[in-house]
Amino acid sequence: MDKDHLVELISNSLIYESKNSESRRNFIDFKNYLKQLNLDQLRTMSKEFIL
Repeated sequence: MDKDHLVELISNSLIYESKNSESRRNFIDFKNYLKQLNLDQLRTMSKEFIL
């Protein structure tokens, strides 16, 4: 898997329906954090969140 795919996979696994703008902002911040990680870090994280 490439980096963008892992970012989407991890972030989408954490999505929940919320109308709260703060929750949405936190989600965006988390997704930006994921984009800063390297591929190995994302792979490790994906194992923790998805498995």
